[in-house]
Amino acid sequence: MNIAILGFGRVGQGIYRILMEDQAGMEREAGQAIRIKKILVRQPDKDRGLPLASLPLTSDLDEILQDDSIQMVFEVMSEGEAGLHAIRQFLEKGKHVISANKAAIASDFFGIQEAARRGNCHFRFEAAVAGGIPLIDPLAKLRRLNVISQIRGILNTSTNFILSGLNEGRAKDDVMALARRLGTLEEDPTDDLEGYDARRKLAILTAMVLAREIDERQIPCLGINDLAAEDFAWAASQNRQVKLIACLDRKPDSFSLSVLPTALPLSDRLGETPGQMNRVEIRGDRIGLLSFMGKGGGMYPTAHAIWSDFFDVLGSKALYYDQEVSDLQDLSLDREGLFYVRPAHEGEGQLVRMSLAQALTSHDQGHVIMELA
Repeated sequence: MNIAILGFGRVGQGIYRILMEDQAGMEREAGQAIRIKKILVRQPDKDRGLPLASLPLTSDLDEILQDDSIQMVFEVMSEGEAGLHAIRQFLEKGKHVISANKAAIASDFFGIQEAARRGNCHFRFEAAVAGGIPLIDPLAKLRRLNVISQIRGILNTSTNFILSGLNEGRAKDDVMALARRLGTLEEDPTDDLEGYDARRKLAILTAMVLAREIDERQIPCLGINDLAAEDFAWAASQNRQVKLIACLDRKPDSFSLSVLPTALPLSDRLGETPGQMNRVEIRGDRIGLLSFMGKGGGMYPTAHAIWSDFFDVLGSKALYYDQEVSDLQDLSLDREGLFYVRPAHEGEGQLVRMSLAQALTSHDQGHVIMELA
C-alpha cells in the first residue's frame, strides 16, 4: 500500500514516526507492505528534526494526485479551504482519504461524502474530533440503532488545560505560558480560546447524528477569553468548576446546539476531566448514557487515530453519510437556561434565567456569561 501524507507538522510527523517505529508489525497486521511514497510540504528544505534524505518530500500536490501507485492519502493540513480542495480532488481521483482536518470536514460534510461515493472510495475522519478518543466509529454504529438525544462534552484540549489550571486558582498568564511551552496551545490560539475549534467538532458530530448540513457559524458560541479570576472564585464558592461545554440536545421535533463556558457541579463527570483530556457523553434511546474519555489531540494520539482508520479501510466496505430532509427545527437561540452574568468592568455576578439569545445579547453588551448546568 503506497500512502501520501499531506502536511508534515506535528501530526504528520507522528504518522511517519509510528510507521518507522513498528513497520514490520504494522505490515503483518495489514497483510501487505506499507510505504509512505510522498509527503507534501510547503518548504522541502526546512529542518524537521529528521534526516531530509530519508523523507520523500514534495511541494507539488499534482505530483501526488497524478501518481496512480498512491492508493491512500492521509490529509493533515492546517488550512481548511486548501484541505477541502485536496480532499475532493483525491476522492474524485479514486484514492482513499483519511483526514484530521476538522475545518475542512465541517465546512462541507455531505459534499465530501458525495465525492467519496463518486470516487468509489473511503473517507474516514476519526482523528478530526477528540483525536485520541475512538469516537466517530462508535457514534456511526450507535446512530443506526438509537435516536441520539444528546451529545455533551469537552472537545478542545487547549481550553480544558487552561480552565483546569484556572479552576485551581492559578494565574491566567502562568497557565497560558505553560500551555505554550507544552505545545498544548497553538501559536495563534484564537480558534481554541473563542470556542471555534469545539464548534467545528460539534458541527461534525451533529451532521452525523441529524443527517443534515450544519453551518458551524450558526452555532451559538462563547469562548473563555472574557473569564477572570473572580468568575472562577465565584464558581468555587458554589462548589462548581468551569469547563467549555459543547452540546447537542435533540427533542422529537427540534434540536439545540451550543458551545459555552459552563459552571458544572462537582458531581458532574465532565467537570472531572483533567488537563489535556477530552470527554464526550452520548445518550441514545436504547443504549442509554455512554462516556468516552482520552487525550483530545497531540502528535501521537491524533496520528494513532489516522492509522486506526487506515486498518479499518483495509478490512471494510466504505461508509457514507447521507443528507436527509428533516422537519426538526433549530431552536438553539430559544432554549432557556440559568446564566451567571457579570458586568465586565465592575459589579458582581448575578444569576439570571433567560434564553440563549438573550445571553448572547448580554455578552455583546459587555457582560461575562457562563451557563449553569
